[in-house]
Amino acid sequence: MKDFYLFDDTDDVTLESLAQDFPVLTDEEKERIYAMSERKYNNDTEKKTDDIFDNEEEVKGVERYRRPKMRTASIAAAAVLLIGAGSFGGYNIAQQLKDGKDGDNDNVTTTIAVDITQSGTEAPEDPLTEEYRDAAEELLAEYNDFLVPYNVDELPQRKSAALMPSDEEIASMTAEEFEAYVEEQNRISDEVEADYNAHHDRIWFDLGIGDPYDHVNYVFIGNWNYSYFDTGMKFSSTDEVQEKALSFMSQSCIDKMFPKLIGEDLTGYEPDRIYRQDIEKCPDFGTYAMRDGKLYCTCSNDFIDDMFIAASYYFFNRKDEPVVITDITEDSFTACVKYESTSVPNKYDMTMKVVKNGENWIIDDIEPTGPELDAQKLEIVNKMMNSCDYYDKISAKKADFYALRDDNDPDKGKCTVQLESIYCDNRAPKEYSSGYYADDLISMDSPENMANSARKIYSPKHEKETETYCDGTRYYYWNNPLDLDGDESNGKEYSWYDWNDDVPHDGDAEKYSSFEDLMMTSYHHLIYNSSSFRPMICPNGRSMVINYLYDFSAWNITGETVFEGVDCHIIEYHMPSYLYKESDEIYGISSFTAYVSKETGIPMATLYYGSDADVQSMEILYDVKFNGDAEPVPDVDMNAVGLEKFNYK
Repeated sequence: MKDFYLFDDTDDVTLESLAQDFPVLTDEEKERIYAMSERKYNNDTEKKTDDIFDNEEEVKGVERYRRPKMRTASIAAAAVLLIGAGSFGGYNIAQQLKDGKDGDNDNVTTTIAVDITQSGTEAPEDPLTEEYRDAAEELLAEYNDFLVPYNVDELPQRKSAALMPSDEEIASMTAEEFEAYVEEQNRISDEVEADYNAHHDRIWFDLGIGDPYDHVNYVFIGNWNYSYFDTGMKFSSTDEVQEKALSFMSQSCIDKMFPKLIGEDLTGYEPDRIYRQDIEKCPDFGTYAMRDGKLYCTCSNDFIDDMFIAASYYFFNRKDEPVVITDITEDSFTACVKYESTSVPNKYDMTMKVVKNGENWIIDDIEPTGPELDAQKLEIVNKMMNSCDYYDKISAKKADFYALRDDNDPDKGKCTVQLESIYCDNRAPKEYSSGYYADDLISMDSPENMANSARKIYSPKHEKETETYCDGTRYYYWNNPLDLDGDESNGKEYSWYDWNDDVPHDGDAEKYSSFEDLMMTSYHHLIYNSSSFRPMICPNGRSMVINYLYDFSAWNITGETVFEGVDCHIIEYHMPSYLYKESDEIYGISSFTAYVSKETGIPMATLYYGSDADVQSMEILYDVKFNGDAEPVPDVDMNAVGLEKFNYK
């Protein structure tokens, strides 16, 4: 490396004059500025940046691109902890959540804390920061463009079919005219579809183990829907896809972010059928695959604007904040991009490790990052996720109240009531419940008063409208007097669910030990509701965590109370802004207040609020008895009920 001694010919007087321009800087800060200039001009003097910063100093936060002026400040620049989630990196995030703190990662470069102790001081940026920020923006644009497989505006479009006539026009038609109209509509529809399919080919493959018609024993592995368009595709071959990916990502980043990016050539495989992995040779599927010399792609949806290919992590709603650049060297840096949410709960930012590849910058790693989890919140959700581990048996009454919302209803302000009796033995495991809608309307009041009202109107002699029963192997559900298939001629149908692999067993204790179960098996893609991969047959707090509390920024512990003799935390949840619009239109819930048992993690009472801040619904448990005090689970003779009426679902 060529030597370049920038300050060799500068005398002491000049240096002292320069120093007067920065009267509040300490000698150590002068050295920091000097060191930055050295690196900019490739000065290889023995004075290194590592001598200025103590690499053993504790990491405490994230250094922003510009420091605010403050009278006295000790501002720490943080490391970004690179963790994974889902099936691609679940262990790392699970371990971090289990420990309740950030863990070590050998692949992470940390930014060490810098103290500013003088008033009115603003730390200067590294001269390379802006250059690297521009490079990060370019790489981010490449990455986001790569997620979308098609040029949407260039895709073939379906032609519009004829407009549907009005109800009045249909009513005025004779039977012959209406039949002719329907026939013409079908002809137009077939013509439109044929025209579209001339430019589009869609094929699918299912992969599984066992007989797909043996519902209980069949193991579904995955489904791949591939599409080919003769216009609008960004690439024409898998070689082009791979070349594009390598132009801005390392191979290790491709393997991590886009696992199975390139699949096997599908030319020799029959499409539109199920392949059984246990008895036949199956295709090696990928996001992109060739077939008959054409490139096929599988993505989230082929007909909407938010198409994207499968990736390990997704980042939603970027904030209007500059990229934060840290860990600067001549051939690498770290870029942190701020988002409102990611597909990994509680990790709100994208942290990219960027390295030099010849003359070009490429992304070497991407991780969602975020703050350390609040220890008390983590303790609460861990207990809620495993509520049934804190008691063996339970019996309780449950009441769900739904406020009447129709402005024209004279009973507006009152609510309908669904009452239920629950009996569970977690260790058998067995469960029975039955319920009905009460005949009375009740005015919405406090949870305490609602529990007393439910006691007064509950009648064990009332006709049971719903019943459930789990015998430890199968879970049965029947609904009276409703007809499940809508066919009045064949009577009432019931349903049963295979349950044996889902009920909690003592041997599963390690497998489902804490909040990490949620992190490893649930995927949050900006939707209001997500499902748990481990259903429970007893009152528990898991669904509340799955659906709401997975994002620690959306709720707070606001107090304590005693409800029905149970000591509870008071939790207040507010729908995040990135979810509220969609969820409010569909579900009408903007916030809720919950009383969560400190001992078992069971939500004893939950008040759901609509956008108008009124209570929209309320769920409460009352007359709760545990273990030896609990009423036993009734035995149900399913043969007497009539097993022939139960259909597998």
